[in-house]
Amino acid sequence: MKTKGNYIRGLLIAIMFSSLYTAFSQYPGWDMLYLGKTLTSNNKYAVGGSCLIFSETSSNHVYAFSSISGAWDSTSIATTLAWTYATAGEKCAILLNDSLAVFYSAINHDFTVLRFEGQMGTVNRISFGCYSTIGYLVTNSKVYVFDSEDSQIRSTNYSSGEPTFIGNAYTSDDYLCLYLYPPYSGSPVTLVAYSCITKTISEYTNENMPMFRHLEHGFIFGNVSGHPYYCGGYSSYTGTFVTKTSDIIISDVLHQYDLNRVYPRLCYQFNSRSAVNPDGIATLYLWVFNTITGSFDDFSYNYDYNNSHLIPSNGGTGGQGIFHTTYDKDNGDKVNLITYDVYSRAFTQHDFDIVYDYRNVLYIGGHIIAVTTKDKLVFYDILSGKSAYYYSDWQSEFARLQSIELGNNYVTTLYYPLSSGTQEKTAFSYNGRTGSLIKVSFSPTNSYSDVFGTINYSLIEFVNYTQAAEHLIYSEVNDSWLVKNVPSGNITAGKTGFYFLMDKNVHTTSFFNARSGNEIVIPASSSGTNHFTDSIFVMPGNDQNYYGYSAITNSFASYPLVYYSSYDYKNNIYIYYSPLNPTNPGNLLFDGNLGIFVTLNTNSQTHGSRILTKAGEKTALTVFSKGYLFAYDPSEITSIEEANKDISSVAYQLQQNYPNPFKTDTKIRWKLANNGHVVLKIFDFTGREIRTLVNENQLPGEHKVIFNAKGLPAGVYFYQLRATGIIETKKMIVCR
Repeated sequence: MKTKGNYIRGLLIAIMFSSLYTAFSQYPGWDMLYLGKTLTSNNKYAVGGSCLIFSETSSNHVYAFSSISGAWDSTSIATTLAWTYATAGEKCAILLNDSLAVFYSAINHDFTVLRFEGQMGTVNRISFGCYSTIGYLVTNSKVYVFDSEDSQIRSTNYSSGEPTFIGNAYTSDDYLCLYLYPPYSGSPVTLVAYSCITKTISEYTNENMPMFRHLEHGFIFGNVSGHPYYCGGYSSYTGTFVTKTSDIIISDVLHQYDLNRVYPRLCYQFNSRSAVNPDGIATLYLWVFNTITGSFDDFSYNYDYNNSHLIPSNGGTGGQGIFHTTYDKDNGDKVNLITYDVYSRAFTQHDFDIVYDYRNVLYIGGHIIAVTTKDKLVFYDILSGKSAYYYSDWQSEFARLQSIELGNNYVTTLYYPLSSGTQEKTAFSYNGRTGSLIKVSFSPTNSYSDVFGTINYSLIEFVNYTQAAEHLIYSEVNDSWLVKNVPSGNITAGKTGFYFLMDKNVHTTSFFNARSGNEIVIPASSSGTNHFTDSIFVMPGNDQNYYGYSAITNSFASYPLVYYSSYDYKNNIYIYYSPLNPTNPGNLLFDGNLGIFVTLNTNSQTHGSRILTKAGEKTALTVFSKGYLFAYDPSEITSIEEANKDISSVAYQLQQNYPNPFKTDTKIRWKLANNGHVVLKIFDFTGREIRTLVNENQLPGEHKVIFNAKGLPAGVYFYQLRATGIIETKKMIVCR
């Protein structure tokens, strides 16, 4: 049953049998909902990305807020049972009890009520949840999936006879997978997958499924530890499962990288072989599951099983490609490198003049391969086809590779020779986009401490306990190194979106933004506790101001210092509450999505005592005892406090197209800080260029273009922005 939410934004008074509720927009950045009665702490609520849901535990009135529409919605539910659980994802939320679930769509700002069949398992068996745009509920007889894009509930039968165990729930932006098994030893495992693209539920069941690995747009699974050998994959683009089997053996070739450094992860490699014929010859098979096509791509060759002639060596799985090597004993142990490109689906063989040695090591990141040998390092970008050599100065010895970091487009490396007494060390980078190999120098008195890498930058830390240490930062977008002097006793950290250095000697805090490659300096240092996530940094400054830095906007904001006793946060939002001085603002929120501070002024005489405050990724909720609910509404405050933002520091910002998915037209927006030539192109999932939308010089500011997909088949496409020193690609989906 679907019920459209009552629009109660603005001034609205609705008299009900059990409650009086009103919504106001008189608080900048906040939407207030007045319920007209006293509230206690006996409530069920959840705050997700762009939405939240709230109800008193024993009430049949449900309230939800969408930061997409900037509106409160409500509905009345015909139930006498108390609410037991609530959860929220990016664009959907669930409130449920023992007989029904209420799903809320932040996209359509409506409610869908489900009176489910069967019995739920206990909470620790993950019997319900919300991820991205999808909500789900599992009973012992059915699996229900709610899609907030169309507010529809889809289901499939699942009969275990008892409440189902859920091994885990896996999700990406466009699919959900539930790993289900009944409470009987030896019973089959069932994978239930829902695709937001095809809007279908698919299932796969097998008695042996010890392996499962999560990818973007899909996943892989199988049994590589014994008979029966099989491997399989699922793609959200096709909404189907595919498998391969072998009577001999299957091995999976694991991803070699830290997940922070590679995105997206679109493929996975398996190896298998045939039986050995009387001449000792076998066939080796490379099977690569491609989540874009939802299928396996194959490569095979014959080799001597007795380790003579052609011999299989090692391999690796990257984010957008794989490698596999062989060496030929009849040709001086010459190494043959085989690569696979996830977009072109092509296997290619390469001769990089490498001789096999058991000490050779091969690495792979997103689409970059690095090979270390006795006398050189080899770097190769699978997508661009560019390569570079570094002929080492360690001569007859293998260097000790202290660290190697591989992102999507880059490699950074630190090594030193093994010769006794030498302290020489070298750090350098290879950029597959530009094909450049760059060395960087640093003080030989400093000692290597640690390394940190993400998609856009790499950080090598050196320490010196008597003098200033050094940090080396490689920027992929600028293809250059920064050498940061780190005074003794100062504070530094590397996060996914930024690096910061706080110098308390001169009271400055500098931020290196990984995405833009620019730096911002705040004229203050911390006078208390710093709080930071992968996207934001908040501190009380020594100059009696709060400072907030956003890696999303690459800007900072400030607000006069107020002392609070409590706080809550998600990755992109930080909220202080319960001020020590009651005349100060009730809430101070830093929104990293916009890079601004937003206040909420409340008082106990009007609103009552605070019951709860909870932060989400793009909204927040605070509730007061006299019946007042406040939801943070970023759509109201996008134009205020612009003076706090250093817009010139934002090199660019390519936004997600909207709507997405779309049938015919979609809008693409981007922001530039400097003059420059801009190229915006459309590609299909194979990497073939479809259309050029922009090819011109543009001024700083915001820009947009309408892309019309008329005549193109349904499927996945990519739009790529190129400007001075900038390349960024995003995905969009055409549906029919």
